[in-house]
Amino acid sequence: MNALLRGRCKRQVLLVLLWRTKWRSAMTKRSLILCVDDDWNGLEGRKMLLEEREYQVLVATGGAEALQLFASHPVDLVLIDYHMPGMNGDVVAQHMKASQSDIPIALLSADDELPESTLRSVEAFISKSESPANLLQIVDYLLDEHFLVAPLDDSRTRGQQRRAA
Repeated sequence: MNALLRGRCKRQVLLVLLWRTKWRSAMTKRSLILCVDDDWNGLEGRKMLLEEREYQVLVATGGAEALQLFASHPVDLVLIDYHMPGMNGDVVAQHMKASQSDIPIALLSADDELPESTLRSVEAFISKSESPANLLQIVDYLLDEHFLVAPLDDSRTRGQQRRAA
């Protein structure tokens, strides 16, 4: 019986490795990323970088616009600037998590550190001084984790449902 269980575990590990190497790339490349920043230059730069990597990108210049786009599109990942007029990024993230708790959100800031309470509703903090290569690594990681952890049944995320259609 133990040999059977071990063999079964090995097959599961092999399937996960195959998925990560062959299908992850195709799945995450079609991912829809919502970028939110009141600085148009930074927003356009991130949009171009992500589109070069074949991600689909929506942009918003404020919290209210971001929440509208989030509610009407099957977003897989959100990148939000922390300092924005009207509604800070952590408040936007809290609203998004209230409606879809499994969505990965990364908070961006020119600040080197943010208060712990600010980071509770996000999966990552990214300094705006990070290199484009590091930003892409973090995006890839967050999407990998999102798709690996997401259940593969009827309770799929909105983004997975969009790709399955």
